[in-house]
Amino acid sequence: MDPTLLAGLLGAAGSIVGALGGTALGYRLGNSKAKVDVYIDNRIWVYYVESSFSMYIPITVINEGAHSSTITKFEGSLISPTKQKWMLYWVDFAEENSHKGEGWARGRLASPILVHGKSGTQHYLRFASLGKTSDHFSDVVLHTGEYELAFSAFDRNGKIFNVKRYKFNIETEPQQVLERRRKDKSDLGTWWFPIRNSIADKA
Repeated sequence: MDPTLLAGLLGAAGSIVGALGGTALGYRLGNSKAKVDVYIDNRIWVYYVESSFSMYIPITVINEGAHSSTITKFEGSLISPTKQKWMLYWVDFAEENSHKGEGWARGRLASPILVHGKSGTQHYLRFASLGKTSDHFSDVVLHTGEYELAFSAFDRNGKIFNVKRYKFNIETEPQQVLERRRKDKSDLGTWWFPIRNSIADKA
């Protein structure tokens, strides 16, 4: 066979194999499912407002998959050193304005978050516990010791797909300050706590 013709045939065959391989790779990437993970970013802020216990939680959402996904809601639970448990409900988005010399501000009401494929976003979320005592103060009475915060994310089918657990400690000074603020409706000051990852779970 003519060497030039043989080289041409081999080149064409290589191009076809390369094209098919590229198509297969593109198909796999294009059809990979959403792979969403949610993390709390290093610290949380605690305060009392309108006789309710509230917590600002900064989160990072990462989707390593090609398809988009929707997070419909978040829920949290706070567990005390004595194993008392309070549910925390997502109320709204929030704005952290310390760089302006201002406090926290409320954003839009809680609503689903669309997470595009191969993307990441960050949000500040505000959670609240709605329980009250007989004298109309929040029933979240904080004591010193180690607390656990369980944080869950729900998919578009209303199922939990991501659970993270964190721990933080409340020492004497913040406990005393926050207990005073629990009973003083005019004091909206926050106290931040560093958190550490406890157990990560994927539902």
